[in-house]
Amino acid sequence: MKVQPHLIFSALAITIAGFTTGSAIAAIITDWNQGNVVNSGPNGSGVYVSTIYNKPTSDGSNANTSGYISYTLLEGAAPGLKVVNNALPNPDELDPAPGNPVDNCIMAAGPSSCNGEFQSGKRFKLDQTAFDPIDLVFNLDGSTFATDNDGFYRMFQKYGNNTGVVLGGYTIGLGFGIGDDFIASGADDGLSFIDFGFNPKESEFSSLFSQGLFGTDTRRDRLQGYFSAERSGFDLAMVTEDLFQTTGLFGGAFGYEALFSNWLSYSMVPDGYFYDDDGDPLTEAILMAHYDKASGQWIMNRALDADGNVLTIAEGNEGVAFATQMDVENELILQAANLNLAACINGAVPPVACLAGVGTIEDLAKFNVTYFTNPQAFSFADSFVDNDLAYTAYRDMATFTLRITARVVDVPEPGVLTLLLVGLILLSQRRIKEYIKGNSAQV
Repeated sequence: MKVQPHLIFSALAITIAGFTTGSAIAAIITDWNQGNVVNSGPNGSGVYVSTIYNKPTSDGSNANTSGYISYTLLEGAAPGLKVVNNALPNPDELDPAPGNPVDNCIMAAGPSSCNGEFQSGKRFKLDQTAFDPIDLVFNLDGSTFATDNDGFYRMFQKYGNNTGVVLGGYTIGLGFGIGDDFIASGADDGLSFIDFGFNPKESEFSSLFSQGLFGTDTRRDRLQGYFSAERSGFDLAMVTEDLFQTTGLFGGAFGYEALFSNWLSYSMVPDGYFYDDDGDPLTEAILMAHYDKASGQWIMNRALDADGNVLTIAEGNEGVAFATQMDVENELILQAANLNLAACINGAVPPVACLAGVGTIEDLAKFNVTYFTNPQAFSFADSFVDNDLAYTAYRDMATFTLRITARVVDVPEPGVLTLLLVGLILLSQRRIKEYIKGNSAQV
């Protein structure tokens, strides 16, 4: 059987095992430890933020941050992330994606559940703002699960680039404590990633850009991705048993790397023209065209039929080109001849299909990350309370840290840049001398 290139690396789960001698008791992740988190908001757009710092703090003083978790009250709740135990599957709300249902998860705070409907807001939104690690600390206790609970936690994470520069990928590692006090998990210390095999399901282990931009949903009647019918995302590989990282992008001729090179920041993503097919502001509008900076044109990869149904007509930058966004808008109005398309009006009754206009294509700066944790084998022997390794930052309870670090795009070392500059100067001087010599010989 031929294995797809982006699935050749192993899928992962996290296991927390005993650090000391003594009998092991199944460990339950109780909640997100916010000893290094400050909550604020809402801002003018109704967004709340839980800022993550590199030291324990109540107001951010004497500490630095490289990221935050954000949410709105439309689909989320404070503090933006929650741990769910014994999420008894409800057959009426199961996501039909492979690998579900799950018994436990770490997800966005809010009304959705581990096994909630597709696109029900399950992923917590983590944005990277600087280049130091983001440390998420989780509390543990020695409770036991019911016999029919497998003890696994599915991680529903969305990861965005808000650094202002392109990024080359990321690493996710395990350890204890935060910031300068962080101690990485070592070999055979009881904390490690576990190999699930060489052909994981996307719902088990993946790092993928929005399927609305790249991919084809074979399980649901949905449009193929705007830029490509092929999925695009990051390849993943083990570095050690306690660390995995991205190893590059995949996606084919119209994949993310082919179109945008590296992972863009929010401030760098192109504008798009959007169409709201149901007039509901709570559902996502459909991307119809994008602005291509290289050509200075608007490219339309989708079109409308006379009744306003969306059609895919091209991929990548191969769609119909228009000089302005107004030309795109006029074309959509002409195509949907049976509708009277106009700009969307908030609170329209009844809601009707409308033109949502121009906005940034935010999903080009963020993607979904999925993996599992399994803390069943954590040891709560009496001697564990004196284990400084596990209590580096938080001495009042057992914790572990999930460390997420952005990887900047590789650039030549300063010495290499200096050599290149010297070489260019010498080459220029040589060509100037040859030019003068040649002209002198003709006099």
